[in-house]
Amino acid sequence: MKKDEPWWVAIYLPCACALALVVMCVFFQVAGYWLSGGEDIAELMNAYVPFYLKMAGAGFVMGVVLWFFNVR
Repeated sequence: MKKDEPWWVAIYLPCACALALVVMCVFFQVAGYWLSGGEDIAELMNAYVPFYLKMAGAGFVMGVVLWFFNVR
């Protein structure tokens, strides 16, 4: 966190980390389900919505930590 840093970085970095973590979770879970012969991918995604929300929260916290300690 620098004093002359733009304010939008404090919003962008946590949101980007959260989105990236959720996209990775969904992609790899759906790919594994599909490769193992799963048939209803929409039902799988609906069943794991709480898990995806937890991962989004963890990604947001990770982004705040990265922003606060100026890790880039």
